[in-house]
Parts: sequence; structure tokens; C-alpha cells
Amino acid sequence: MASHTTTHTLALAPEQNYQETSMKSSSMIVLTTCCLLALAASRASAAQCTFEIIIKTGGRKNAGTDSRVSLQISAASGPTLEITNLESWGEMSAGHDYFERGNLDRFSVPGKCMPSEPCKMLLKSDGKGNKPGWYVDYVMVTQLGSASSKQHLWSVNQWLALDEAPHKLSASSNGCGFAAELP
Repeated sequence: MASHTTTHTLALAPEQNYQETSMKSSSMIVLTTCCLLALAASRASAAQCTFEIIIKTGGRKNAGTDSRVSLQISAASGPTLEITNLESWGEMSAGHDYFERGNLDRFSVPGKCMPSEPCKMLLKSDGKGNKPGWYVDYVMVTQLGSASSKQHLWSVNQWLALDEAPHKLSASSNGCGFAAELP
């Protein structure tokens, strides 16, 4: 009888192993599915876009700068794209001298997609370097990667300098809702 019990136990052992393996596989499938769903939800709420930025430096005498330039962009609501050293994201050829007189400089920066058109802008210069004054004509930002591209152009038309009017190292604009206000 002892051998029968032993034989009987051995006969159940492969079935138990199969059940344990099957349960582990089911648990792994459920766990993997949950992880994939969480990842998909995370990506949907924080979708990544590319922001193409174009800055036009004016053609005035001494309009260019060697200062460090930073930029903040946002929509009416949602995330803000903050770039502390814009030149480091430059798309121009190697050796290009950014923010010089008459330049049309292009940058590409990854960031969280904005729910609507980028419409708020803060452009700053640190006012340092050999040529700290800078005359900016405009800033244009295009958000790529969401369902449709979104674009905004800010006419700056001012100096970012302490020795030229308006004697500030920054320029800001809030164009949110402007189109809605037009008749």
C-alpha cells in the first residue's frame, strides 16, 4: 500500500506541475498585459512631440549676440516647454554661429505634446558674452507629432539688451485666444 501511495503521488506530481506552470503562465500573461496597458496609458497622457523653432535675428547694425538664449513655450493650458540653452538644440550646419545679424536659425526640441496651439512665449538672453545685445525679429514654433501640426508666430521686433530700449533681457507674448477675439 505504501508503494501504491507513492506511485499514486508520483502519478499526480506531473499534473500538479502542469497546473502550477499553467497558473504561473496565466499570472505572467495578466501581469504583462497590465504593464502594457499602463505603459500605453502613460504614453497617451504624455505623448512626445518635436518642436521646430525658427528665430529670425534682425538686420540692424550689431543685432547679433553671443549670449546664452533660453525659451519657454506653452499653450493656453498644459505642459510648458523650457529650453535653457537653445543653441544646444540647433539644426544648422557644424560651426554655424547662431543668433547673428540677419540669421534665420532653426532648432528641434523634443517635449510633451501641447493640447492646443503653442501661444505663450518667453524669450530670454543672459546678457553675457562679447556681444550681449540682440535684436529679434520673430520666433516661430511648430509642434509636430500630434494628430495635426500646430504653429504660432510671435513678432518680437525688439532688442534684448540693457543698453537699448526697452532695456530688458527678455521678451514675452501671450497670443492665446487671439484668433477667437477677431470678428
